[in-house]
Amino acid sequence: MKQYRLFILSAGKGTRLWPLTKDLPKSLVELSDGSCILERQIRTAIDSGVIDEISIITGYMHYKIEAFIKKYEQHIRINTIYNPFYDVSNNLLSLWTAVYPMQERDFMITNGDNIYLSDVFKQVISSKEETIQITIDYKVEYDMDDMKVSFEGERITRVHKDIAMEDIKAESVGLCVVQGDKSRALFTDKLIELAKDKSYINRFWLEIFNSLIDVNHHIIDYKIINEKDWQEIDFHPDIEIVKKIFSAKF
Repeated sequence: MKQYRLFILSAGKGTRLWPLTKDLPKSLVELSDGSCILERQIRTAIDSGVIDEISIITGYMHYKIEAFIKKYEQHIRINTIYNPFYDVSNNLLSLWTAVYPMQERDFMITNGDNIYLSDVFKQVISSKEETIQITIDYKVEYDMDDMKVSFEGERITRVHKDIAMEDIKAESVGLCVVQGDKSRALFTDKLIELAKDKSYINRFWLEIFNSLIDVNHHIIDYKIINEKDWQEIDFHPDIEIVKKIFSAKF
């Protein structure tokens, strides 16, 4: 089975979970039974059988994440990549700090506040030799904080939080697969290009897809997962959802 390197974006300060994140990175916030977001992510990656290396992009209280992952070193290749600009930028620049490792082999990227069922990483593997692929789900209703997706026919036209309600067709899960030499080169070249543009310093990494669509006319592939197969931990109520509903599944 094909193996991927997983990049986890965990540099942010998690201010919306304050005061839980006052003295703790968001990824180490406890969910239930003593586990935390990052622990769930690592365990899920290991259990999936398709991830053989994990790189965690850190920033805020990076040393606590560096200490935490040591217990997993005997189970999987795992390391951190530090973003020194985490306090003055968004996660596009965090991803830029990993641009050269991304050129080496096929990879997946996930937001640092997402947890998944263990088979999701298998579900999103593409049969294509070359692909830049996002993961989406469908919901009955979408809220302001959802990263929304618009389509024209079967083609993705936009990935953004600010999409007109009538144009919303799906939600971006924040899980991406990039495979193939050409696709990796295209993706990383675009990332470098955007990182050089000061207007992108405080933008989300998913803007890479919008620029590929707008400038390169690239077709972004996608895989659909069930909205119940993952959970984003962004606000205090999200933690309660995981504790009360998802703990047994996740």
